Amino acid sequence: MRLDEQGREVSFEELSERYRGHELWAWFLETRTLVDTEVRPRLIEGGLDTSEDVETGDGPWALIVEGDLVTTGDVLLSTGDYASSTLLVTGHLRARSLKYATSARVVVDRDLTASGVIVGTWGTDGAVLGVGGTLTARAVLLDSHTPLWANAGGPRSVPEAFRTLIVGGRGWQEFTPDLECDDIERHEQTYVPEVLRAGVLDHARALAHARHGGSPFLPEVERALREKKGL
Repeated sequence: MRLDEQGREVSFEELSERYRGHELWAWFLETRTLVDTEVRPRLIEGGLDTSEDVETGDGPWALIVEGDLVTTGDVLLSTGDYASSTLLVTGHLRARSLKYATSARVVVDRDLTASGVIVGTWGTDGAVLGVGGTLTARAVLLDSHTPLWANAGGPRSVPEAFRTLIVGGRGWQEFTPDLECDDIERHEQTYVPEVLRAGVLDHARALAHARHGGSPFLPEVERALREKKGL
């Protein structure tokens, strides 16, 4: 299912009447100025509940899901090159797995729950995921350039908002990884063979493995990490 074809086309002016009080409204409006192409926003009222994978086109797109976004499949949010795009979910997001990549900017106002993995890549092109509540997943797999935040209902990102194991880069104020993504010498001792390519963690393979209920980690590694974090 193409998320950027759901709901109805609206103007930024109409959305401003409804959402100007939202704390991230100015951030959403940036979508108009981040690209040269005209962006036509869409509003999906009443939320979305489906059993299909939910994905987006190359963009640019500016989408608001008013309510919950729920699927038993995956949510796959990506764009073409230099096509900064924005998704705001005003409720909860629940899915098997979630991917945000290239120039996809995503915020979930309430909780995000994934039974599988969350994958984030190409943050150098603008990809970002933010959660106003808690983030729960089997694992979050990021490259070193891609940010993530979760606020647990507060004003800033806090460790207790992340109910998951995080693989990512160091140096971010918003989160501390449980494992460094660039420690590639240890990937074969950390991850199951199904998610490796030439001995290095492959995000596409990790997503595919999660579709069958698989964890990216070797059992003993996952067990030790979860015990250490109290998950």
